[in-house]
Amino acid sequence: MIDIHAHALPLVDDGAPNNQLALKMIEQAKNQGVTTMILTPHYRYEDKKSKEQLKSAFVDFCALTAGLGVDLFLGQEIFVEEDSKARLENGELLTLAGSKYVLLEFNPFEEVDVPEIVYNFITAGFKPIVAHAERYFYFTVSDALEVKGLGGYIQINARSIVDECVGSVRRRARKLLKNGVVDFVASDVHHNRVNYMLKAYNIIKKRYGEEIAEQLFTLNALEIIKGQA
Repeated sequence: MIDIHAHALPLVDDGAPNNQLALKMIEQAKNQGVTTMILTPHYRYEDKKSKEQLKSAFVDFCALTAGLGVDLFLGQEIFVEEDSKARLENGELLTLAGSKYVLLEFNPFEEVDVPEIVYNFITAGFKPIVAHAERYFYFTVSDALEVKGLGGYIQINARSIVDECVGSVRRRARKLLKNGVVDFVASDVHHNRVNYMLKAYNIIKKRYGEEIAEQLFTLNALEIIKGQA
């Protein structure tokens, strides 16, 4: 499996406070069947490390993880603010694995027009992915269909599939899956969160078939790694 959303890069956000826990997260991912991870430190609030700082931390961490059997790539989970698109265009923020795909996080407490924002990023030449779409109380299946019609993508978290979240979040995740609008399932793992990728994969495989499971956990994500359109 390929995990496109993980907070395992140490000492850059709330994902991993030290190298030891970060390495443990990589080992746990491997045990879940993950062979490739895109590390996506937050760009939001107080977590706004520069691109140069993240790249330096990534190089150091890759030296520690050599031989663990998980290929690592770098990206960011970008909280959408007024200047986010401009910062991406200026090269100040990171896309996923150097591709045109960008992982976008939206305000979970205040309703925003996700399709319109996605459209703005698309017209700037990016391929926006709505991060953990099931978390936004205002994000509907119709919104997801509009996002996908524009050329955007939808990601949900593995833990939302295995019932390890509040009921409303779980119901939205199931509705998105049932309506076939999900493109990626990822861990969104932090040091204090369980990695549920394998359990979620098996649930999707049982409910929707192996072909769908492979698309959501591997094949669609492979297009990001390849940097293909």
